[in-house]
Amino acid sequence: MACIQKCSLQINIVFLLTISGLLLTESSDDVENVYSELGKPIFLHVRDQSSDKYYDVKWMHADKVAGRYKDGSVQGYGDYKDRLNIFENGTLKLKISKTTDNGKYKWEICDQAGKCQSNKTVQLHLLVKVSKPVLGLTCISSTKINITCKVENGTSLTLKLFGNSRNESSNGRYLNKIQTLKKTEDIKYICTAGNNISKTQVSRMINCKGNKSQISNTFKIMILAGAIVLVIILIILMIYCIRRCYQRKRGNAECTIQSELEVSMKFREQMMQPRQPTPSTGQHFEEYSAPKPQPRNPRERGQRVEGGERAQRGEGAQRGERAQGGERAQRGQRGQRGERAQRGERGERAQRGERAQRGDRMPRTEKRELRVDRGPVPPPPR
Repeated sequence: MACIQKCSLQINIVFLLTISGLLLTESSDDVENVYSELGKPIFLHVRDQSSDKYYDVKWMHADKVAGRYKDGSVQGYGDYKDRLNIFENGTLKLKISKTTDNGKYKWEICDQAGKCQSNKTVQLHLLVKVSKPVLGLTCISSTKINITCKVENGTSLTLKLFGNSRNESSNGRYLNKIQTLKKTEDIKYICTAGNNISKTQVSRMINCKGNKSQISNTFKIMILAGAIVLVIILIILMIYCIRRCYQRKRGNAECTIQSELEVSMKFREQMMQPRQPTPSTGQHFEEYSAPKPQPRNPRERGQRVEGGERAQRGEGAQRGERAQGGERAQRGQRGQRGERAQRGERGERAQRGERAQRGDRMPRTEKRELRVDRGPVPPPPR
Protein backbone atom coordinates (compact mmCIF):
# COMPACT_ATOMS: atom_id res chain seq x y z
CA MET A 1 0.00 0.00 0.00
CA ALA A 2 2.82 2.33 0.80
CA CYS A 3 4.29 1.65 -2.66
CA ILE A 4 1.01 2.38 -4.31
CA GLN A 5 0.64 5.63 -2.41
CA LYS A 6 4.14 6.71 -3.44
CA CYS A 7 3.42 6.00 -7.14
CA SER A 8 -0.13 7.39 -7.17
CA LEU A 9 1.04 10.74 -8.54
CA GLN A 10 2.79 9.16 -11.52
CA ILE A 11 -0.18 6.88 -12.19
CA ASN A 12 -2.57 9.83 -12.22
CA ILE A 13 -0.35 11.73 -14.67
CA VAL A 14 -0.19 8.74 -17.05
CA PHE A 15 -3.97 8.26 -16.81
CA LEU A 16 -4.64 11.93 -17.62
CA LEU A 17 -2.28 11.82 -20.60
CA THR A 18 -3.99 8.68 -21.92
CA ILE A 19 -7.45 10.21 -21.60
CA SER A 20 -6.37 13.43 -23.30
CA GLY A 21 -4.80 11.46 -26.15
CA LEU A 22 -8.01 9.52 -26.65
CA LEU A 23 -10.03 12.71 -26.66
CA LEU A 24 -7.70 14.31 -29.24
CA THR A 25 -7.95 11.21 -31.42
CA GLU A 26 -11.72 11.27 -31.27
CA SER A 27 -11.87 14.97 -32.09
CA SER A 28 -9.58 14.49 -35.09
CA ASP A 29 -11.61 11.54 -36.30
CA ASP A 30 -14.93 13.37 -35.88
CA VAL A 31 -14.19 15.77 -38.78
CA GLU A 32 -14.03 14.33 -42.31
CA ASN A 33 -12.57 16.51 -45.09
CA VAL A 34 -14.31 16.37 -48.46
CA TYR A 35 -13.21 18.31 -51.59
CA SER A 36 -15.40 19.27 -54.53
CA GLU A 37 -15.67 21.69 -57.46
CA LEU A 38 -18.15 24.54 -57.67
CA GLY A 39 -21.10 23.76 -59.96
CA LYS A 40 -20.99 19.96 -59.60
CA PRO A 41 -23.04 17.65 -57.34
CA ILE A 42 -21.36 16.00 -54.34
CA PHE A 43 -22.17 12.95 -52.20
CA LEU A 44 -21.68 13.10 -48.43
CA HIS A 45 -21.78 9.63 -46.84
CA VAL A 46 -22.77 8.49 -43.37
CA ARG A 47 -19.82 6.66 -41.80
CA ASP A 48 -21.81 4.29 -39.58
CA GLN A 49 -21.57 0.55 -40.20
CA SER A 50 -24.35 -0.47 -37.81
CA SER A 51 -26.98 -0.63 -40.60
CA ASP A 52 -27.57 0.05 -44.31
CA LYS A 53 -31.03 1.43 -43.73
CA TYR A 54 -32.04 4.02 -41.18
CA TYR A 55 -35.37 5.26 -39.92
CA ASP A 56 -34.42 8.90 -39.27
CA VAL A 57 -31.35 10.74 -40.69
CA LYS A 58 -30.89 14.49 -40.35
CA TRP A 59 -28.30 16.70 -42.13
CA MET A 60 -27.38 20.18 -40.83
CA HIS A 61 -25.24 22.98 -42.24
CA ALA A 62 -24.05 25.91 -40.11
CA ASP A 63 -26.27 24.77 -37.22
CA LYS A 64 -29.37 24.81 -39.48
CA VAL A 65 -31.31 21.77 -40.71
CA ALA A 66 -30.75 21.42 -44.45
CA GLY A 67 -32.66 18.16 -45.04
CA ARG A 68 -34.16 15.11 -43.33
CA TYR A 69 -34.96 11.53 -44.26
CA LYS A 70 -37.66 9.92 -42.08
CA ASP A 71 -39.51 6.66 -42.68
CA GLY A 72 -38.93 6.71 -46.47
CA SER A 73 -39.75 10.41 -47.10
CA VAL A 74 -37.29 13.24 -47.83
CA GLN A 75 -37.79 16.83 -46.78
CA GLY A 76 -35.61 19.82 -47.72
CA TYR A 77 -35.52 23.12 -45.87
CA GLY A 78 -34.78 26.69 -46.89
CA ASP A 79 -32.38 27.22 -49.77
CA TYR A 80 -31.62 23.48 -49.96
CA LYS A 81 -35.18 22.42 -50.73
CA ASP A 82 -34.65 21.85 -54.46
CA ARG A 83 -30.92 21.03 -54.36
CA LEU A 84 -30.62 17.96 -52.14
CA ASN A 85 -31.71 14.36 -51.83
CA ILE A 86 -31.20 11.89 -48.95
CA PHE A 87 -31.14 8.13 -49.49
CA GLU A 88 -32.21 5.40 -47.07
CA ASN A 89 -28.56 4.66 -46.14
CA GLY A 90 -28.16 8.28 -45.04
CA THR A 91 -26.10 9.53 -48.01
CA LEU A 92 -26.68 13.21 -48.91
CA LYS A 93 -26.58 14.30 -52.56
CA LEU A 94 -26.13 18.07 -52.84
CA LYS A 95 -25.76 20.24 -55.95
CA ILE A 96 -23.11 22.87 -55.25
CA SER A 97 -24.18 26.19 -56.73
CA LYS A 98 -22.87 28.81 -54.30
CA THR A 99 -19.59 29.53 -52.58
CA THR A 100 -21.53 29.72 -49.31
CA ASP A 101 -22.11 25.96 -49.59
CA ASN A 102 -18.57 25.61 -48.31
CA GLY A 103 -18.26 24.67 -44.63
CA LYS A 104 -19.18 22.01 -42.08
CA TYR A 105 -22.04 19.53 -42.51
CA LYS A 106 -23.23 17.36 -39.58
CA TRP A 107 -25.36 14.23 -39.74
CA GLU A 108 -27.37 12.60 -36.94
CA ILE A 109 -28.99 9.15 -36.84
CA CYS A 110 -31.99 8.69 -34.58
CA ASP A 111 -34.27 5.73 -33.82
CA GLN A 112 -38.07 5.56 -33.87
CA ALA A 113 -38.24 6.82 -30.30
CA GLY A 114 -36.39 9.98 -31.36
CA LYS A 115 -33.19 9.15 -29.53
CA CYS A 116 -30.00 10.07 -31.45
CA GLN A 117 -27.62 7.14 -31.67
CA SER A 118 -24.61 8.63 -33.55
CA ASN A 119 -23.41 11.82 -35.30
CA LYS A 120 -20.39 13.14 -37.18
CA THR A 121 -19.14 16.32 -38.85
CA VAL A 122 -18.00 16.59 -42.51
CA GLN A 123 -15.86 19.53 -43.71
CA LEU A 124 -16.63 20.49 -47.33
CA HIS A 125 -13.89 22.35 -49.27
CA LEU A 126 -14.86 23.97 -52.61
CA LEU A 127 -11.90 24.27 -54.98
CA VAL A 128 -11.14 25.49 -58.51
CA LYS A 129 -9.48 23.14 -60.97
CA VAL A 130 -5.83 23.79 -61.76
CA SER A 131 -5.03 25.00 -65.29
CA LYS A 132 -2.09 23.74 -67.32
CA PRO A 133 1.15 25.32 -66.05
CA VAL A 134 3.53 27.34 -68.20
CA LEU A 135 7.17 26.27 -68.08
CA GLY A 136 9.80 28.82 -69.15
CA LEU A 137 13.46 27.93 -69.71
CA THR A 138 15.97 30.68 -70.57
CA CYS A 139 19.70 30.16 -70.96
CA ILE A 140 21.68 32.81 -69.09
CA SER A 141 24.94 31.26 -70.26
CA SER A 142 26.19 27.87 -71.34
CA THR A 143 26.30 26.79 -67.66
CA LYS A 144 23.32 28.62 -66.13
CA ILE A 145 19.59 28.44 -66.81
CA ASN A 146 16.61 30.42 -65.51
CA ILE A 147 13.56 28.23 -64.81
CA THR A 148 10.04 29.62 -64.30
CA CYS A 149 6.81 27.71 -63.70
CA LYS A 150 3.48 29.49 -63.23
CA VAL A 151 -0.24 28.67 -63.14
CA GLU A 152 -3.12 30.99 -64.02
CA ASN A 153 -6.13 29.21 -62.41
CA GLY A 154 -6.55 27.00 -59.40
CA THR A 155 -7.01 27.16 -55.61
CA SER A 156 -5.07 25.43 -52.82
CA LEU A 157 -2.55 24.21 -55.38
CA THR A 158 1.03 23.02 -55.19
CA LEU A 159 3.76 23.55 -57.81
CA LYS A 160 6.54 21.01 -58.23
CA LEU A 161 9.61 21.18 -60.46
CA PHE A 162 11.66 18.15 -61.49
CA GLY A 163 14.73 17.83 -63.69
CA ASN A 164 18.53 17.65 -63.57
CA SER A 165 18.55 16.37 -59.98
CA ARG A 166 16.26 19.19 -58.85
CA ASN A 167 13.08 18.75 -56.82
CA GLU A 168 11.40 22.03 -55.90
CA SER A 169 7.88 22.69 -54.62
CA SER A 170 5.82 25.78 -53.86
CA ASN A 171 2.32 26.45 -52.53
CA GLY A 172 1.91 29.56 -54.67
CA ARG A 173 1.14 30.15 -58.33
CA TYR A 174 4.71 31.07 -59.36
CA LEU A 175 8.05 29.32 -59.01
CA ASN A 176 11.40 30.73 -60.20
CA LYS A 177 14.81 29.09 -59.89
CA ILE A 178 18.29 29.56 -61.36
CA GLN A 179 20.25 26.36 -61.77
CA THR A 180 23.87 25.72 -62.65
CA LEU A 181 24.28 23.05 -65.30
CA LYS A 182 26.88 20.32 -64.95
CA LYS A 183 26.42 19.00 -68.49
CA THR A 184 25.69 20.63 -71.83
CA GLU A 185 23.51 17.93 -73.32
CA ASP A 186 19.70 18.00 -73.60
CA ILE A 187 17.98 18.23 -70.19
CA LYS A 188 14.31 17.58 -69.51
CA TYR A 189 12.36 19.61 -66.97
CA ILE A 190 8.85 18.86 -65.68
CA CYS A 191 6.49 21.29 -63.95
CA THR A 192 3.51 19.81 -62.11
CA ALA A 193 0.55 21.70 -60.63
CA GLY A 194 -2.26 20.10 -58.66
CA ASN A 195 -4.74 20.24 -55.81
CA ASN A 196 -7.18 17.78 -54.25
CA ILE A 197 -9.51 17.74 -57.29
CA SER A 198 -7.16 18.13 -60.32
CA LYS A 199 -3.56 17.71 -61.46
CA THR A 200 -1.72 18.81 -64.65
CA GLN A 201 1.89 18.94 -65.82
CA VAL A 202 4.10 20.18 -68.68
CA SER A 203 7.63 19.21 -69.77
CA ARG A 204 10.34 20.74 -71.99
CA MET A 205 13.82 19.92 -73.27
CA ILE A 206 16.64 22.46 -73.33
CA ASN A 207 20.29 22.60 -74.36
CA CYS A 208 22.31 25.71 -73.54
CA LYS A 209 25.45 24.70 -75.43
CA GLY A 210 26.74 27.81 -77.17
CA ASN A 211 23.64 29.65 -75.93
CA LYS A 212 21.72 28.52 -79.00
CA SER A 213 18.34 29.46 -77.68
CA GLN A 214 19.21 33.12 -77.23
CA ILE A 215 20.88 33.22 -80.63
CA SER A 216 17.87 31.63 -82.28
CA ASN A 217 15.47 33.99 -80.52
CA THR A 218 17.55 37.01 -81.52
CA PHE A 219 17.75 35.74 -85.09
CA LYS A 220 14.00 35.24 -85.20
CA ILE A 221 13.40 38.75 -83.87
CA MET A 222 15.77 40.21 -86.47
CA ILE A 223 14.06 38.30 -89.29
CA LEU A 224 10.64 39.45 -88.11
CA ALA A 225 11.77 43.08 -87.85
CA GLY A 226 13.34 42.92 -91.33
CA ALA A 227 10.17 41.44 -92.80
CA ILE A 228 8.05 44.20 -91.22
CA VAL A 229 10.39 46.91 -92.57
CA LEU A 230 10.34 45.32 -96.04
CA VAL A 231 6.54 45.20 -96.06
CA ILE A 232 6.36 48.88 -95.03
CA ILE A 233 8.82 49.85 -97.82
CA LEU A 234 6.80 47.89 -100.40
CA ILE A 235 3.59 49.59 -99.30
CA ILE A 236 5.22 53.04 -99.57
CA LEU A 237 6.57 52.23 -103.07
CA MET A 238 3.16 51.01 -104.22
CA ILE A 239 1.50 54.19 -102.97
CA TYR A 240 4.17 56.32 -104.70
CA CYS A 241 3.80 54.44 -108.00
CA ILE A 242 0.01 54.71 -107.91
CA ARG A 243 0.18 58.45 -107.27
CA ARG A 244 2.79 58.96 -110.00
CA CYS A 245 0.72 57.02 -112.52
CA TYR A 246 -2.37 59.02 -111.57
CA GLN A 247 -0.46 62.28 -111.99
CA ARG A 248 0.79 61.18 -115.41
CA LYS A 249 -2.68 60.26 -116.56
CA ARG A 250 -3.97 63.56 -115.29
CA GLY A 251 -1.17 65.46 -117.09
CA ASN A 252 -1.86 63.61 -120.35
CA ALA A 253 -5.55 64.39 -120.06
CA GLU A 254 -4.76 68.07 -119.43
CA CYS A 255 -2.36 68.11 -122.43
CA THR A 256 -4.99 66.60 -124.73
CA ILE A 257 -7.58 69.08 -123.50
CA GLN A 258 -5.09 71.95 -124.00
CA SER A 259 -4.20 70.79 -127.51
CA GLU A 260 -7.87 70.48 -128.41
CA LEU A 261 -8.49 73.98 -127.06
CA GLU A 262 -5.54 75.35 -129.06
CA VAL A 263 -6.77 73.64 -132.23
CA SER A 264 -10.25 75.00 -131.69
CA MET A 265 -8.86 78.51 -131.02
CA LYS A 266 -6.74 78.37 -134.21
CA PHE A 267 -9.75 77.19 -136.18
CA ARG A 268 -11.81 80.03 -134.77
CA GLU A 269 -9.08 82.55 -135.63
CA GLN A 270 -8.94 81.20 -139.17
CA MET A 271 -12.70 81.42 -139.45
CA MET A 272 -12.63 85.00 -138.15
CA GLN A 273 -9.99 86.11 -140.72
CA PRO A 274 -11.36 87.70 -143.97
CA ARG A 275 -11.43 85.54 -147.04
CA GLN A 276 -8.81 86.17 -149.71
CA PRO A 277 -10.35 87.55 -152.95
CA THR A 278 -10.05 85.50 -156.10
CA PRO A 279 -7.99 87.37 -158.68
CA SER A 280 -9.82 88.45 -161.80
CA THR A 281 -8.41 88.75 -165.29
CA GLY A 282 -6.19 91.71 -165.66
CA GLN A 283 -5.68 92.11 -161.86
CA HIS A 284 -2.22 91.57 -160.44
CA PHE A 285 -1.08 90.98 -156.86
CA GLU A 286 2.31 91.51 -155.36
CA GLU A 287 4.38 88.36 -155.01
CA TYR A 288 5.55 87.31 -151.59
CA SER A 289 9.26 87.72 -151.25
CA ALA A 290 11.31 85.23 -149.31
CA PRO A 291 12.27 86.33 -145.76
CA LYS A 292 15.71 87.75 -145.33
CA PRO A 293 18.19 85.87 -143.11
CA GLN A 294 17.83 86.69 -139.44
CA PRO A 295 20.58 88.60 -137.66
CA ARG A 296 22.80 86.86 -135.18
CA ASN A 297 22.03 89.26 -132.38
CA PRO A 298 19.01 87.98 -130.42
CA ARG A 299 17.72 91.51 -129.76
CA GLU A 300 17.88 92.40 -133.45
CA ARG A 301 16.27 89.09 -134.26
CA GLY A 302 13.43 89.84 -131.85
CA GLN A 303 13.03 93.34 -133.28
CA ARG A 304 13.07 92.02 -136.83
CA VAL A 305 10.64 89.29 -135.98
CA GLU A 306 8.33 91.87 -134.41
CA GLY A 307 8.79 94.09 -137.46
CA GLY A 308 8.09 91.15 -139.77
CA GLU A 309 4.97 90.31 -137.83
CA ARG A 310 3.83 93.91 -138.02
CA ALA A 311 4.63 94.02 -141.77
CA GLN A 312 2.74 90.79 -142.31
CA ARG A 313 -0.19 92.21 -140.36
CA GLY A 314 -0.01 95.41 -142.49
CA GLU A 315 0.23 93.38 -145.71
CA GLY A 316 -2.69 91.27 -144.64
CA ALA A 317 -4.71 94.43 -143.93
CA GLN A 318 -3.63 95.96 -147.27
CA ARG A 319 -4.53 92.74 -149.08
CA GLY A 320 -7.95 92.75 -147.42
CA GLU A 321 -8.46 96.40 -148.38
CA ARG A 322 -7.25 95.69 -151.94
CA ALA A 323 -9.53 92.71 -152.21
CA GLN A 324 -12.44 94.79 -150.99
CA GLY A 325 -11.46 97.58 -153.45
CA GLY A 326 -11.14 95.00 -156.28
CA GLU A 327 -14.56 93.63 -155.47
CA ARG A 328 -15.99 97.15 -155.48
CA ALA A 329 -14.19 97.95 -158.77
CA GLN A 330 -15.49 94.74 -160.35
CA ARG A 331 -18.99 95.58 -159.20
CA GLY A 332 -18.59 99.13 -160.69
CA GLN A 333 -17.20 97.76 -163.94
CA ARG A 334 -20.04 95.28 -164.20
CA GLY A 335 -22.53 98.06 -163.60
CA GLN A 336 -20.84 100.32 -166.19
CA ARG A 337 -20.75 97.43 -168.70
CA GLY A 338 -24.43 96.77 -168.14
CA GLU A 339 -25.26 100.43 -168.60
CA ARG A 340 -23.10 100.59 -171.71
CA ALA A 341 -24.70 97.48 -173.12
CA GLN A 342 -28.14 98.89 -172.46
CA ARG A 343 -27.14 102.19 -174.10
CA GLY A 344 -25.61 100.28 -177.04
CA GLU A 345 -28.77 98.25 -177.48
CA ARG A 346 -30.87 101.41 -177.42
CA GLY A 347 -28.56 103.11 -179.95
CA GLU A 348 -28.57 100.06 -182.18
CA ARG A 349 -32.32 99.91 -182.04
CA ALA A 350 -32.48 103.57 -182.92
CA GLN A 351 -29.95 103.15 -185.71
CA ARG A 352 -31.80 100.07 -187.00
CA GLY A 353 -35.00 102.08 -187.03
CA GLU A 354 -33.34 104.91 -188.84
CA ARG A 355 -31.66 102.53 -191.27
CA ALA A 356 -34.89 100.74 -191.83
CA GLN A 357 -36.52 104.03 -192.70
CA ARG A 358 -33.56 104.99 -194.88
CA GLY A 359 -33.45 101.54 -196.42
CA ASP A 360 -36.86 101.90 -197.65
CA ARG A 361 -35.74 105.06 -199.30
CA MET A 362 -32.17 103.99 -200.31
CA PRO A 363 -31.19 101.45 -202.95
CA ARG A 364 -29.89 97.94 -202.21
CA THR A 365 -26.16 98.80 -202.64
CA GLU A 366 -26.31 101.42 -199.96
CA LYS A 367 -28.13 99.01 -197.71
CA ARG A 368 -25.29 96.50 -198.06
CA GLU A 369 -22.70 99.17 -197.16
CA LEU A 370 -24.65 100.16 -194.09
CA ARG A 371 -24.78 96.57 -192.93
CA VAL A 372 -20.97 96.21 -193.30
CA ASP A 373 -20.17 99.39 -191.31
CA ARG A 374 -21.97 98.27 -188.15
CA GLY A 375 -18.76 97.39 -186.18
CA PRO A 376 -18.14 94.73 -183.53
CA VAL A 377 -21.05 93.44 -181.54
CA PRO A 378 -20.69 94.31 -177.84
CA PRO A 379 -20.56 91.37 -175.42
CA PRO A 380 -23.65 90.54 -173.41
CA PRO A 381 -23.82 91.91 -169.86
CA ARG A 382 -22.66 89.63 -167.10
